[in-house]
Amino acid sequence: MKKKTILLFLIVVLLLPVTLSQAQAQAQDSSRIWDADSLAFVNGRWESRLLHFGGITLRQCAFRDSSLFHSNQFVSALVIRNSFRFDILADTTLVLTSDFVEYAQALAGINGSFFAWDAPWKSVNYLRVDGNELAPNRVPQDGNRTFRQSGCIAVSDKGRLSIHALPQHVMDTYDQDRWEKELTAEDVLSSGPVLRTAGKDVPVIDNAFNNARHPRTAVGIRRGGRVLMVVVDGRAAEAAGMTMEELQRIMRWLRAWDAINLDGGGSSALCVRENLRKPVEVVNHPSDNKRFDNEGERRVANALVVK
Repeated sequence: MKKKTILLFLIVVLLLPVTLSQAQAQAQDSSRIWDADSLAFVNGRWESRLLHFGGITLRQCAFRDSSLFHSNQFVSALVIRNSFRFDILADTTLVLTSDFVEYAQALAGINGSFFAWDAPWKSVNYLRVDGNELAPNRVPQDGNRTFRQSGCIAVSDKGRLSIHALPQHVMDTYDQDRWEKELTAEDVLSSGPVLRTAGKDVPVIDNAFNNARHPRTAVGIRRGGRVLMVVVDGRAAEAAGMTMEELQRIMRWLRAWDAINLDGGGSSALCVRENLRKPVEVVNHPSDNKRFDNEGERRVANALVVK
């Protein structure tokens, strides 16, 4: 028995360096893949369009030949100076993102958070507009929040946008929306998952929603204050969509200091115009019409706009 134990110990000792070296090699291979993707992303053929001399620029890039994450992708990123005012809009019925922008006489807008027909103001996440609480977080029967209620975007009375991550000790309690209620802001919209906070990636939960590729919408804020409105197209040969981890990575490569995921899928829409006399344009490829064009907008419950 003693000889067998010694023999087993020797086998483990001999194989351990091999196992460690294999793990290190796999980690290095994975790192090289991500490095290649970051280079492909940064060095892509980005088209830039200055929409407002005050500091609103639309940047778009089509990644063809499976050049990003071994897939075709189409990314739209609106970069906005923090001197502009932001606003969260909502309605008692579902509205096109482009109509929210038109109604608000805004310069640009992006779709908001998750919704359902039978929810107050159609929002399943906490919603406050102009200081009025319109909808609570809809939580499962166990009383715990979902990962899609792990943070929020907030707008001050001066129109400044901020992103907040729910503290883990609050996430672990039966706190439906007390955390949001305590935030000092004129507008608040809960969403998630939070992708980055204070310059660091937030661990992405392993689940079907995060692991599958979908059209995605995200908002980020750079350390210097510039705001990013980002839409990733999907469900098309020209654009596969992204997993949550892939979305997190491009938000980092776009230099977001803080970032949060909003509603995606067929809801993902980014709308702009050069001035208030020009019509509102949908500049991404919403997927609800199952065609890779600008006509497939879905009606949504709320939106974030810039004025």
